[in-house]
Amino acid sequence: MAPTNDGDRAEARRQHLLDAAAQCFRAHGFHGASMAEIARTAGMSPGHIYNLFENKEDLISAIVARDQANWLAKAEAMLRAPDVAQAMLDGVASGVQDCTDRAGAALRLEVAAEAGRNPKLATVVQAADAASRERCERLISAALAQRGVALDPAALRARAAALAALFDGLMVRSVRDPDMDKAMLGVEVQRLVRALIEA
Repeated sequence: MAPTNDGDRAEARRQHLLDAAAQCFRAHGFHGASMAEIARTAGMSPGHIYNLFENKEDLISAIVARDQANWLAKAEAMLRAPDVAQAMLDGVASGVQDCTDRAGAALRLEVAAEAGRNPKLATVVQAADAASRERCERLISAALAQRGVALDPAALRARAAALAALFDGLMVRSVRDPDMDKAMLGVEVQRLVRALIEA
């Protein structure tokens, strides 16, 4: 559907620019991708980019925020489900596909690597991760509560961290083992998730 007003068109241009930046970061890394190249890929002038984003860090921050917003929307939908645990298990297959998508994994790993060197970007990534883990805690707590189980806060945090580590690890596996059987992997990941949310 085409944008219908100036606000929609501006947001569409912004998302197009983020897609172009993501493509360049995947192909050349954070430092190898120049703002000029991002502009060429987006079909925009460098000046137009600088009207929207101050620098590459701001672009990466916006990409992180966009990815997080997508995840939080999925989490909210699962929290509204009549059976939260089943909703989480039903979402495993798409989660595995998302985390093992080579292009997406390459970008997320590039962001993580840069966050290890760049304190400003580390703050952005860590804040996004904290919000995501909090949502994971809510999901696990709700899934267990529907089965009459409650965990102390420390155990809940540990389970949320384990769940995050499971899916984070899939990104690394997608690079190291691109020919993995994703269908079978999904079955085993679902088994592990079930242990975290139903015990």
